[in-house]
Order: sequence, then C-alpha cells, then structure tokens
Amino acid sequence: MQSAALTAKRASVVAKVAPELPEILGTGYRPAFARYADGRPMTGGYRRDALSFAEHLLADGRPENAAARRRLTLWWQERSGPAPLPSHPAARLARRVRLALSGGR
Repeated sequence: MQSAALTAKRASVVAKVAPELPEILGTGYRPAFARYADGRPMTGGYRRDALSFAEHLLADGRPENAAARRRLTLWWQERSGPAPLPSHPAARLARRVRLALSGGR
C-alpha cells in the first residue's frame, strides 16, 4: 500500500513538472506511469524521471495511438538534448513539419 502511495505521489509530481505527459496520454497516464515506476527507483530528479518515462514508452512502441506517439516523440525530442531546442513559434512549427514529413520517426 505504501509503495502504491509513493508511486501515485511520484506520478503527480512528474505530471506537474511535465503537464504535457498526462495531456498526451490521457487516462492512460497513471496506469502507464505505475507500470514504468514498478521496480524503477527515481534517479536524477523529476525532470529526468519524466524523460525516462517517455523514453520507456517510446521504446515499447507506445502509446499505441499514432498521433499520441508522434506528440510524445516531439515532446521528448524537444527536451532530451543537451540544451533546449529553440522555443520560437517558427522553430516549433519547423520541427513539427519535419516530424510529420518523416512519418514520426
């Protein structure tokens, strides 16, 4: 019971640090996070945990919905590099166009 409570708290904090994740995953966010967190202690803080969670989902070919997977891929790409990508609207649009043209890969 204590483990489930700690996992729920961890999921809540990750959702605050990365609010796009529950938005992208919808009602599947909490169950997916619980599966990810089971046996994976958090290392490196909540931001790193959010990135690792997204990496885990993408490596498993999830989410199954292709549009959600593309959004999650873009979210991860924008945040996983050594420095944040430019956030100017034109730069974000260019990344989305490249992602769409590449078929989400």
